[in-house]
Amino acid sequence: MLKPFSFLILSILLHFAGYYTLVKRIEPFQYFFYVTSWWSYIVLLDATLALKRRRFSVLNKHIVPLIIISCGFWCFFELMNVRLQNWYYINLPVNTIQRYGGYFLAYGTVVPAICLTEELAYILIGEINVKPFRVERHLSYAIPLGISILLLTLIFPRYLFACTWIFAVLIIDTINYTRGYRSFMADLKRGFAGHFVGAVIAGLVCGILWEMWNYLSISKWMYSVPFFEKGKIFEMPLPGYLGFLAFGLETVAFFNLLNGLRTSKRPVYVMFVIAAILLSAVTFPLIDRWTVRW
Repeated sequence: MLKPFSFLILSILLHFAGYYTLVKRIEPFQYFFYVTSWWSYIVLLDATLALKRRRFSVLNKHIVPLIIISCGFWCFFELMNVRLQNWYYINLPVNTIQRYGGYFLAYGTVVPAICLTEELAYILIGEINVKPFRVERHLSYAIPLGISILLLTLIFPRYLFACTWIFAVLIIDTINYTRGYRSFMADLKRGFAGHFVGAVIAGLVCGILWEMWNYLSISKWMYSVPFFEKGKIFEMPLPGYLGFLAFGLETVAFFNLLNGLRTSKRPVYVMFVIAAILLSAVTFPLIDRWTVRW
């Protein structure tokens, strides 16, 4: 197995290769600048953290199922966007294999990128002590509230589109807490907020990088957000960056759920992989139909 230092070199080479193919307009690699930027970031982060931990979090035997599940995880939000119509893609490859490969590799970075960034943020900020939070009084309505927010968002997308990034953390983190997996609720109950803050930071950092690398890309997304078409940083309206904070929380909560299922050796983890494959297979053609501007 390659050592962390070798992966550091690889990440740098991959990153600059992405810029080179973009500037030189090399076919078909120019369309994959966003993908090479994110995977070089993931490799760089995991290798850097491995220097301290002596093990990789992502670049290990679990990387393929993690990419598949991450793709399925984001495809759920792509399905939401079929209803919301908050973003659309332009300048995608005409070749279906290239385009679907781009979807898979790009969406497969979402969970690894945020969770590695959260891990680094937690190391840098350390644990944060807060007043213990009484979780029990909120357990009974957290999941129903999350489901209600999801349904209301789909019913009133023009006004509640921002709730797309809120409902999942209520549902997933409650499941994690009740099953004894790592959760924000359990941490806050003990008076610890380090992972909570780390997830928020990770969402914002990754959000800025998402928008920056998307802005530089040929194949990219654009936003069509009601009431917030002005005051953009890159392609994202400024208030939209608040959504990345919540998205960091729900992504880390989802990763905690995956780890809990995997370490408990429950067959549900395998079912997650199968479900992600099926969800992606259904979503990719719908993206082509409703979200891509040809």
